[in-house]
Amino acid sequence: MTPSDQQPSFFPRRWAIPVVIGILFVLALGIRLFDLTDPPNDFYMVRQYRSALIARGMYYQTLTDVPDWKREMAVAQWKSEALIEPPLMESLVALTYRVTGERLWIARIYSSLFWLLGGVALFLLAGEMNLRAAGVVALAYYLFLPFGVIASRTFLPDPLMTALIVWALWALYRWEARRTGSAALLAGALTGLAILVKSVAVFPLLGAAAGLVLSRGALKRIILDKQVWAVAGLTALPNVLFYIYGLFILGTLGDQFAFRFFPDMLRDPGFYVSWVFTAGGLVGFEVLLIALVGVLVAQRSAQRGLLIGLWISYLIYGLAFPYHFITHNYYHLPLIPIVAIGLLPITGLVMGQLAAQKGPLPLGLRRAGFLGILFFGILINLWEVRVTLVREGYRHEIPFWQELGQIIGHDKSVIELSGDYGYRLAYWGWVNGAHWMTTADVNLRQLAGQQQPDFAAAFAEQTAGKDLFVITSPPEWQSQADLREYLTTHYQLIAMDEGDGYWIFDLHQRLH
Repeated sequence: MTPSDQQPSFFPRRWAIPVVIGILFVLALGIRLFDLTDPPNDFYMVRQYRSALIARGMYYQTLTDVPDWKREMAVAQWKSEALIEPPLMESLVALTYRVTGERLWIARIYSSLFWLLGGVALFLLAGEMNLRAAGVVALAYYLFLPFGVIASRTFLPDPLMTALIVWALWALYRWEARRTGSAALLAGALTGLAILVKSVAVFPLLGAAAGLVLSRGALKRIILDKQVWAVAGLTALPNVLFYIYGLFILGTLGDQFAFRFFPDMLRDPGFYVSWVFTAGGLVGFEVLLIALVGVLVAQRSAQRGLLIGLWISYLIYGLAFPYHFITHNYYHLPLIPIVAIGLLPITGLVMGQLAAQKGPLPLGLRRAGFLGILFFGILINLWEVRVTLVREGYRHEIPFWQELGQIIGHDKSVIELSGDYGYRLAYWGWVNGAHWMTTADVNLRQLAGQQQPDFAAAFAEQTAGKDLFVITSPPEWQSQADLREYLTTHYQLIAMDEGDGYWIFDLHQRLH
């Protein structure tokens, strides 16, 4: 008897699993809606405010009861953002604004709900593997990992992408098990949609599809399989159309490939050490190792093929984006469902043994103890997330950026040195501005092999036509000695507040 056969008896009552799952989803939604209206400064605010500006521009272009300058600026801010992926989340939020008015936290609700829907797909996948009881544990990990909780409530495409990855994995596994035309259509459609939301989804999904298909053996038969080509075609079609539009019609999509690939980093052992510690710190070292053992424990070839494909694709993903893997935590979000799926075989084995073994403890007590330990771990994670959200409040920042926008003036053309590419000033202060490179930007270009331009030439080029130079990052102001000396000796300082941390220079008032 296999663990898959044994483990459903861990929950002998038909209502037990639905009740436990219902509790998990209620708790998962509740923690994500906690501190709902706090500004999105807690997690990669540059990308979140970018989405916020796009959604606001889409919304404001439909309004007739706002000042013309606000509508024009909102639309201009939206249009100035380069196309990176289809603005699906932004469009959904903008449509909702038409009903609710501009409420930035609407995006937080959508992202949270999408992530929870991904949990539904994870449990369905566990059911396809005949590991429903183990699916409860995998679902708890997916829903309550602290990194996942924080990241899944952000105004980014990544929560939706990750949820769709899980749905696509469920559909691919289901197709491999059934091999029907309808299952192939569903698998291709969901896989293509996930990749369309954000292109990096191609890594786990291509690896998973390859692992599942190859688990059947007979490569020649696979190549001649019409359903394989149907799934591949449905996956590729929407993405090919989008890239044709972005690259050849709109002409801006190519910008997203800049500063992405750093092959020199692959020869540095420190990169791999940083990768391991980053990934382990985000998803838990111990859990990561247990999930890897899941490959060895998997009872079916399709399960092993899926897991091997996912792990290999994660490695390829990291090798393709080495810089972002150690600097942008959200690039590791697909690792959460990979680990959760890896937990299924080994958790199924443990739960099957608990249900089947004859020992001094009654079966009911073993079940209660297991669930008690599971919920204790969940409550620890909930408390950790709550403490983080309470400690990191950002509502007090809004008046600062609004007042700074009033001081600068909404009609001024600005170049800004900031830590957030000027997004908070743009969103809350209604100021349009260009961005002066930070030291991190300079280091990134040096890593890519670019030479640092002459300061005077770069300054003249980037400030041409600008009215003001605004500094809102004291650390950058201190570290960029050339800029600090040039501005203070050539231009009039018209406003400053070292306490709040801003300096404003009038580029039309030269000192000499």
